[in-house]
Amino acid sequence: MMTLLNRLRGTQGLWSKIIGLLLALVVQIAFGNPYVSVAVGLGYIIGESFGWGEWVGTLTGDRNFKQLNEEGKNNGIQWLASKFIEPSKDWINYCRVALTIRGFYWWLPTLAPLYFVGFSVESLAIAIILLSVGFPLACELGYYFRDKVSFEKFGLSYSGGWELQEGFYGLMQDIVIIALGVSYVMAH
Repeated sequence: MMTLLNRLRGTQGLWSKIIGLLLALVVQIAFGNPYVSVAVGLGYIIGESFGWGEWVGTLTGDRNFKQLNEEGKNNGIQWLASKFIEPSKDWINYCRVALTIRGFYWWLPTLAPLYFVGFSVESLAIAIILLSVGFPLACELGYYFRDKVSFEKFGLSYSGGWELQEGFYGLMQDIVIIALGVSYVMAH
């Protein structure tokens, strides 16, 4: 599901709101808790709303150093990533770290509310970490396959590093969400 939806989200901003509503609906159907459902949906929408284009653009295409601009400045990502990697000395790894942090910003508010319907802290922490690390990994896969894979069907294009990254990251989201569901069922 997210393999397609994440690519659609990348085409128009309205899709992030639709995906947030769909996630809220799935949680509501599964757990019948409107507070957690709304929190998950809003967590996704809010978590997705911060930018990441400079870093994704670097990792999926043009890997040359860019001057730091506003990306991640107002939400602390730029400051925090710079504590790990000096951008002017290692731009590629800086972008990887920034995207990992950015993934954490996206998925912590989305998945943390699931604790209140019985998900374990451990399984949620693992899911958030996998999706955080998976963000730059999806970019690397998009970069690697950018000239090897091109698929267009029904107005949906997976051609180019950025577009492929959205597909790979959506697939990672699917895998993690399914694994979370399986871990929940097995624990209960």
